[in-house]
Amino acid sequence: MVSGSTEKALRVWDPRTGSKNFKLKGHVGNVRAIALDPNGRLCLSGSSDNLIRLWDLGQQRCVQTFAVHTDSVWALTTDASFNTVYSGGRDCKVYVTDLHTRESQLLFQESHPVNKLALEPESLGGGVWAATPDCSLRKWFGRSAVEPGEATSSRGARRFVAGSSPFARQRVSLDLPTPTPAQNSPAVTIAGCPGIVRHAIMNNRLHVLTMDSAEHIALWDITRGEVAAEYGRVNFEAKEQELMEQ
Repeated sequence: MVSGSTEKALRVWDPRTGSKNFKLKGHVGNVRAIALDPNGRLCLSGSSDNLIRLWDLGQQRCVQTFAVHTDSVWALTTDASFNTVYSGGRDCKVYVTDLHTRESQLLFQESHPVNKLALEPESLGGGVWAATPDCSLRKWFGRSAVEPGEATSSRGARRFVAGSSPFARQRVSLDLPTPTPAQNSPAVTIAGCPGIVRHAIMNNRLHVLTMDSAEHIALWDITRGEVAAEYGRVNFEAKEQELMEQ
């Protein structure tokens, strides 16, 4: 079992005894995502240092570094053969990268940071599911692997060879035209309910004023677990003060 945390390292554990086997150091930011190969020999990690690292657990060292994103990497998932990694994060972009050729392609761009990615089996239609803070799930049809060639050839090229440092990624951004996504709209969208992003407890300790991600204000009765009043899109501070003075 492998875990990552704010200590900027990966810890490898023995799940049978609960003991820590060893620690892997290399990232200079919080480890935000991990993906293990089916055999438990290799591990991928994504970090707030904008990098994706490939680790050999047997050798206990980093064997490759991929500078694909321009901001923190929050989500990783791979194909069944562990040849291709799909990555997303704070820059709202999802890339597919070949772990052997290092060629990367911008598959699509979300309107919010990407929290989680999951591959749908080809037997069910294939595709990449993405979850973001807007509470909706979207399915995109991405290629299962990056096709070789065309890495940096034409104007508006979608592919580039991933460097091994943030500086290399910045250089790609300067030297090449802005990559265009392979897709501009999802194939399927499952709409979710807006999540609560702010709250204030009222003086009576029985009601809570909330604001969701769509900026709608509501008053909840916490003893019944239901909405007592809805106010729509109004100023949160003003409504809080008004209710506190009642």
